[in-house]
Amino acid sequence: MRLNRRAAVLAAPALASLAALPAGAAPPPPKGAMPPLFHRIRLGDMEVTTLLDGAMQGTNAGIQNFFPDSRPEEIAPLRERAFAIEGGLHQPVGAYLVNTGRNLVMIDCGGHSSFIPTTGRTLDALRASGHDPAQVDTVILTHIHPEHALGLSYDGTTMNFPNAEVVVTQADHQFWTDPAMEARVPQGQRFIEAGRRAIRPYASRIRTVEMREGLEVVPGIFLVPAPGHTPGHVSYRLTSQNRSMLIWGDIAHQMVIQLARPRWRVGVDVDPVMGVESRVRTLEMLAAERLLMGGVHVPWPGFGRVVRDGEGFLYAPRPLQFGAEA
Repeated sequence: MRLNRRAAVLAAPALASLAALPAGAAPPPPKGAMPPLFHRIRLGDMEVTTLLDGAMQGTNAGIQNFFPDSRPEEIAPLRERAFAIEGGLHQPVGAYLVNTGRNLVMIDCGGHSSFIPTTGRTLDALRASGHDPAQVDTVILTHIHPEHALGLSYDGTTMNFPNAEVVVTQADHQFWTDPAMEARVPQGQRFIEAGRRAIRPYASRIRTVEMREGLEVVPGIFLVPAPGHTPGHVSYRLTSQNRSMLIWGDIAHQMVIQLARPRWRVGVDVDPVMGVESRVRTLEMLAAERLLMGGVHVPWPGFGRVVRDGEGFLYAPRPLQFGAEA
């Protein structure tokens, strides 16, 4: 009886407010689209902010092409494990802003709605985070795929980061700008033209680097080769005050499926066998070191860790409510 009386006392204010609503009053209308999203952590002296650019949605028919080694009876339970209620393969698109204390660096920069209608919000998220694109002095690309690079320039003329140097591996730059390589691009001509459009206005500001393990591209940010998805595809290791994390481009697009089956080839990789080697090597390193990681297609809020699970791996997201310190 005491519990019932106490519950009634606690509920009284809420009941009173409900009673105060006009009879027949309609609830507020839906608010619609989400505002620009960002999430920020500290890594030693660095500040690392993930920016949500949007999402990519495939079709059921495309699953087999994306994972040519899979069978429907294998894919189905993995999609169920991921609570995949939508058709096709669905994945987020993000980018990362790194304030090293000396440089303000973008690692990839999102896509644009002219190429993928549900992408192109990185600049809005960047501004919402308190920074202006003109403050960015370096844009580091993991590779020149449109959803990673079109944030540089939507129209092939305007520089969205007017004061930035663009850093990309020599191997990737050569691959995407050499007409002789076009036949090796699985996604076709539209994909090629979008990548070229992204980097065109920065022709005099592109710094190409060799794909060498441990190359420091800006102070505190080190290159980690991961070829296969593209010839010059790389990840980046951030290090500050003895703290480190890895940010990858396209080591994995589908975290539940590809971590459970890391040796499945990917149909959109330029060299699928090398892509498997890079993925397995990266996942083994992350699991062994228990290293914090992020990635362009990693579920929001874009930070987590990889742990071993039998012959494969699992992704353990870093909850949004955790404190700012990585």
